[in-house]
Amino acid sequence: MTITFEQAVQAAGPRKAILFGNGFSIAQGGAGFSYSTLLEKSGLQSGTPIRNVFEVLNTVDFEEVMHALEHAAQIESAYGDNERSTRFHADSAVVRDALINAIHQVHPGIRFDIPEAQRNACVNFLNQFDTIFTLNYDLLLYWVILHGASKKHSDGFGLGDEVNGFRTFRTDANCTTYYLHGALHLFLGPQLETRKRVVTTDTIINDIAATIRELKRLPLFVAEGSSIQKKAKINSVPYLRHCCESLEAAPASLFVFGHAVGNNDHHIYDVIFNSAIKDLFFCVNQPAQNLQKMKERLAPYHERSPDVKIIYVDAATAKVWNS
Repeated sequence: MTITFEQAVQAAGPRKAILFGNGFSIAQGGAGFSYSTLLEKSGLQSGTPIRNVFEVLNTVDFEEVMHALEHAAQIESAYGDNERSTRFHADSAVVRDALINAIHQVHPGIRFDIPEAQRNACVNFLNQFDTIFTLNYDLLLYWVILHGASKKHSDGFGLGDEVNGFRTFRTDANCTTYYLHGALHLFLGPQLETRKRVVTTDTIINDIAATIRELKRLPLFVAEGSSIQKKAKINSVPYLRHCCESLEAAPASLFVFGHAVGNNDHHIYDVIFNSAIKDLFFCVNQPAQNLQKMKERLAPYHERSPDVKIIYVDAATAKVWNS
C-alpha cells in the first residue's frame, strides 16, 4: 500500500531531506543521464579498437579508458615503438572528444531549454525540503536552483573566489545541496579540491567542453561500477566523502525519488540505514507493478536497521515537474 506525496509531507517531521536518483531527470522528460548513455551517444562504434578497450576493461568510464590509453602510450614509448605510442596518445584524444560530443548530444544546452512552468513547479517542490542529495550527474538540479530555489538552497561553492572560471567548495560555506556521485560541472583541482565550473562564455555546457578539451580534465563522476568501486572512489575525494557524511547526518525524515535501489548503490543505502534517519519515504513508480520489488530490495537493509520506518509513496503524486 502506498500513500500520496502530500500525505507523506504532512506525516514527515518539520525538517526534511530528499535524495534524487535518475528518475528525477526522466520525470522532466529526458532519457536520464549516465555514463552508459554517454557511451551510446559518443559516436565510438562497436567493434572498433577504442570501443573494444571499454569492453576489455568492463567499464563505461571515459576517464578510466583515457588513462589506460595514456599508460599504453608511455609503455610503447619505453619499448621504442613510437608509432604505436603516437596512436595511443591520439586515441586518448579521440575518447576525450567523444565525451564532449556525447554531452552535447544528451544534455540541454541552457536552463531555458526547460519549460518555465516545469522550472517553477520544481522550485516549489524543492522548497519543501531543507536538504537535497542527488546521485545524478546532469545539470537539471543546478539550473533549477539558479532559476529560483537559491533563496533556500545553495551548493557550498559561493564563498570561494572565482579563479579562471572555477569556484572551490568550502565546508564552512552554507550548503544544502550535495552531489553524492559528482556532477557534470564539478572538477578536481591539483590538491583533490572540488571546483565548480561557472559560466564564462555563452553556456555552461560549452565551458565544460572547453575544460575537457583544453585543460584535459574530465568532470568529477562516480561512474557506473560495483558499489565497492563507487565507495572507494567516494572515499578518495574529500568533497564526495563530505557529501556522504552529510547524508549520514541528514534530518530524521528522508524522501527518495527516482531511484530503484540497484545493486551498484549498496553504499548509499548502507549510509541511510546507519544514519539518524527515522522515517524513509520511498517514492515508487507505478506501485501496482513495482511496489513488491522495491520492498524486496529494501528488505535486507531494513532487517539490519528495523528502527527505520519505511513508508511507500506513489511517485506519480509527487509532481516534481508539474503543479
